[in-house]
Amino acid sequence: MKEYKVVPCQGKVVANNDIEASKQIAALANVIVQETVGGWQLVSTMPVLVSNSKKSVGSTEHPYNALIFARDILDD
Repeated sequence: MKEYKVVPCQGKVVANNDIEASKQIAALANVIVQETVGGWQLVSTMPVLVSNSKKSVGSTEHPYNALIFARDILDD
């Protein structure tokens, strides 16, 4: 049997140049590395758009990614 966890991660990288973009992307990779502690494995990602209102007029939206991790549950 497996257990799952979902970790939010930014869905947009803002950078002024290629070097800064590379650093931002490396930071995203570090999130994955940190979350794999304890036997968790990244199994999927899913884009999620977070809005502050159900109505589209005047709402603010922010892109995120849901990182989905799984690991085996050890039977006692």
